[in-house]
Amino acid sequence: MDASGLLSFRRLTEPDVPLLHRWLNAPHVLEWWDRPGPAPDEVREKYLPRVIEPSDATPYIICREGLPIGYIQLYSVEPGAWGLPDVRPGVGVDLFIGDARYLHRGLGPEILRQFVREIVFRDETVTTCYIDPSPRNRIAIRAFEKAGFRYVGTGADPDRHLEVHLMLITRANIEKGS
Repeated sequence: MDASGLLSFRRLTEPDVPLLHRWLNAPHVLEWWDRPGPAPDEVREKYLPRVIEPSDATPYIICREGLPIGYIQLYSVEPGAWGLPDVRPGVGVDLFIGDARYLHRGLGPEILRQFVREIVFRDETVTTCYIDPSPRNRIAIRAFEKAGFRYVGTGADPDRHLEVHLMLITRANIEKGS
């Protein structure tokens, strides 16, 4: 599927919070969340501050033909993150397709490629972008590989202490088209 021109990203807004709550409680998202779905108040408490003022994560809504279909966020990565000494400073990306009608259509790689080009590497100081799927999520890992991300190592999510399959893409990879 060629999604070129059909995808866009916009900052999360307060009216998006109920939609985000619904997505975070969808079975296909909860499968990889490794905890119970959040209550409406929990979603407001966690995500609304990111809308109002600068925070540790910058949230976006993924749109296809102007309609919201998922969530993607950008956050800072410190050296040694995930317990891996080779991790360099950079940014991390988390995402999910919330609208189940858009699952398994090949959108994941295109979403990531476009987001990395338009948002992540728009900042000239950013040279490395990481993503940390569950090692069990073979579909996501394959999509991230198709987008150009490469395996770095197995680490641990610092908040949930779960194993992650850490991957990265660099500005150099994007510039040479690989």
